[in-house]
Amino acid sequence: MNIKNIQNITKVYGEQTKVSKGAKSQGVSPTQRPDEVILSSHAQEVSQHLRAIKNMPEVRDAKVQEFSDKIATGQYKVDSRELAERIIAYSKNERCY
Repeated sequence: MNIKNIQNITKVYGEQTKVSKGAKSQGVSPTQRPDEVILSSHAQEVSQHLRAIKNMPEVRDAKVQEFSDKIATGQYKVDSRELAERIIAYSKNERCY
């Protein structure tokens, strides 16, 4: 490996070191001012909704129990035509519910 103009590289490095030392001696520190994030009101609202969704239970026990009872007693009826229409609409990527 052949490096040419090594003097120029060391000169640039030396100047950079002087600048950073000068900034420290003047009381300016790159860590003096902490980073901050400011969210828009819309982003804050979305964040609240996401937290609410995460806190919701995955399974609605009351609904599960309701349908279990209907199935057990034979009261749960499925409209086959409506089911077929929804399956076709879903396969066409259309939402009909």
